[in-house]
Amino acid sequence: MSAVSRRAKVPRAPTSADQILGAFSRVPPSPTLDHLIRYLGTWSGTDKVLMLTQYSSKLLIAFLSLQHRVRLRLLEGTKSYHAPHGGSPVAARLERLVALVSDARILFRIWGILPIVKWMIALERTPPPTRLLHNIERIQGWSMLIYCPLEAVAYLGMHSIVPLSASKQNLCWLWGSRMWALYVVLQLLHLVEDNRLLRLRARALERNRGHPVPSSSRSQSSSSTSTAVTSEKQNSAATLTEEQAETRSLWNELHDRKEAILNELWVNLGYLPLTVHWSHPTGLISEPWVGLFGTIAAVAGLRSGWKGTAAPIDVAPVS
Repeated sequence: MSAVSRRAKVPRAPTSADQILGAFSRVPPSPTLDHLIRYLGTWSGTDKVLMLTQYSSKLLIAFLSLQHRVRLRLLEGTKSYHAPHGGSPVAARLERLVALVSDARILFRIWGILPIVKWMIALERTPPPTRLLHNIERIQGWSMLIYCPLEAVAYLGMHSIVPLSASKQNLCWLWGSRMWALYVVLQLLHLVEDNRLLRLRARALERNRGHPVPSSSRSQSSSSTSTAVTSEKQNSAATLTEEQAETRSLWNELHDRKEAILNELWVNLGYLPLTVHWSHPTGLISEPWVGLFGTIAAVAGLRSGWKGTAAPIDVAPVS
């Protein structure tokens, strides 16, 4: 048995098949790939990537269409704005991609009412710190409870799964968008209150602990002191260092919260004109503007989700 074990441990000589089929043995592990898999493994991560694809494609369509029209005017010397075969072929393919991605995103949201119900149950058991935030989130939850079924019914009616006339479909889309717009406006108010509370916490922290100071600023001690006094000062310095580390951690937490509020602000500033546009029966802005605002919201949301799925950093204990 020992001879068999020794033979099993001898590495095999590489063959030409190993060079081809085992090509990935030369590829090192990638933390970025691991992070991407973690992010796309979440529902929000997949949705944000699809959202960025959808709205950035709208911007690219607008650019390609403009480029195509300019080329036609320069070549033909006329004011014609249409190509002989219906415009830029790349733009036409991108429009089909946008329609497909939009359809997929709505389908993935069709059971989105379930986490909303879970959120509203948890909201009453662990309410926010102020009554204003509590009521804002309550209204937001009810607006989403109305929005989700309206979007689902309109989507199923659009695909002739639910018998629904075109006018009723439009009505569902319209009122669903208005509920979404209400949610976005309330979220902006939520962020204002969040920022107010954050500033209060920062003032209290500055008053009680001050700002973090480098731990080496008080490392010097007088050489003329006795051994007992020196030992006492060293213990005091060690305690001070721990307090400084805790203070620095609290300030870092406030800084991260401030960044999260700012990022959430960009998300909702992107969503606000879109939801208002979709809440109007005839719309208010053109497709390039829809692409721009949607891209802003998608990039901000993707940034937040990417940061939230980062691998935890191992911090060595302070000795």
